Amino acid sequence: MIRFNTRKGHLASAILLAVGLTAPFLALASDEGSGESALVQSVIENGKRFIVRIETVGGAQPLNTLPRAGADDKRNRFRDNPGSNFAIADGPTTGIIYSTDGLILTSSFNFVREPAIVTVSLPDGRQMTADIVARDKVRKLTLLKIDANDLPTPRWTPREQIRPGQTAIALGVGFGGRDTMASAGIVSAVNRMMGNAIQTDAMLSPANYGGPLLDSTGYILGICVPMAQRPGELAGIEFYDAGVGFAIPGWRVREIVGELEQGKSFHRGWLGMTVDPKVKKGVVIKSSADPSPMRQAGARAGDWVVKINDQPIKHFGQLVKALYMLPAGEKVQVRLLRGAEHIDVELILARSEELGTLPEEELPFDPSKPATEDDAETPSPQDAP
Repeated sequence: MIRFNTRKGHLASAILLAVGLTAPFLALASDEGSGESALVQSVIENGKRFIVRIETVGGAQPLNTLPRAGADDKRNRFRDNPGSNFAIADGPTTGIIYSTDGLILTSSFNFVREPAIVTVSLPDGRQMTADIVARDKVRKLTLLKIDANDLPTPRWTPREQIRPGQTAIALGVGFGGRDTMASAGIVSAVNRMMGNAIQTDAMLSPANYGGPLLDSTGYILGICVPMAQRPGELAGIEFYDAGVGFAIPGWRVREIVGELEQGKSFHRGWLGMTVDPKVKKGVVIKSSADPSPMRQAGARAGDWVVKINDQPIKHFGQLVKALYMLPAGEKVQVRLLRGAEHIDVELILARSEELGTLPEEELPFDPSKPATEDDAETPSPQDAP
C-alpha cells in the first residue's frame, strides 16, 4: 500500500496494489518506478479538461432546527432540514462539464445557502455567470447552465464495469487555490444508499463535492456528494475526510439529469404523520396532517406501519431508512396493521409545503384547573397491590 499524504487539499489516501488494478495501471507500474504517482498524474491531466471551478456568493446559512410552534401556531410543522450544523461559507467549489452546450453538473451541497450569484470558471480560463436549472436535494445534485458551446465532456464508466476493489481517484478544485487536488483509493462498495451511490475510501471533503470520482482510465465512476442514511442536503458531511465517501454513479446521474434539465427539482418526500414516541418496538401513527398522503390513504391514529415498499418496519429508525432517499412525487407502498387486519395502501410522497396542519391534541385534563378526588384514576383490580 502506498499512501500520499494530503489532508487539506493535496494528494491523499491510498492506492492498493493488490486489488482491482486495471491494465493501464499495470502498464504504468511496470514502465516507471512510481507507477501509482504516474497513474494519478495521468488521471489529473485528463480531468483538467472537464473540471470547472464554481464560485457562489450570498445566501443565508441554513438552520438545522425546526421553528418552535406556540400554542396558537397553526403553521405546517413539517420542515425540510439540512441534516447537519456544518457552516457553509462563500467560496470555490467543484463541478464538471456535463454537455457540450454548457450544462454543468455539481453537488447541491454547494447551493444549500441559496446563493445570489453563481460563476463558473472553465478549464480554458473563461469565467461565466451560471443559472441554476434545477436541484435534487435528495440525491444531492445540481444542474447549472452557462452560455457556451463546443465544450469538452468526460466519458463515464459503464455500470457493469463498476465493481468493488477497483481504483478510484477523486478530483476537486475548491478550497485552497486553483490547482487540481486529488485523493486516491478504491471503490469500497456498490449499490449503496438504496442503490443511488457507490462507496469509496478515497478521502472526500467539500473540495471534492460536485467533482468526479474517476477510474484508472480517466472515466467518471460518479459525482462525489455527502450522504448518510437520513434526510438532509448536508447529511453525511460528518464523514468529511473519514475514508467513507459516496458518489452518484453515471447511470443514475443520467436518469436524474434527464429530469433536472427539464427544470424539475427534487425535494424530500413526506408521509405527513407523527408517531407515538411511547412505542419503541414498532411505529404507531399518532396523528396525520390534513391534507397529507397518510390522511388521503385512509390511515388512522393507532394504526401500525409494518412495511414500506416490502421493507419490514420494526422501529422508527427503519422507517427513516426506508424513506430517506425517496423524493416527493414518488409512489410508496405502505402496509398498515389495524387491530388484526392488514391494510395495503399506495400513496405519493408530498413536499413539506403541500402538507396541512396537524390536528389539535386533547389533553387528558385541563392543567389550568386544580385536581380533585374525582379526577383521580380508579385503579383496576390487576393494578391493586
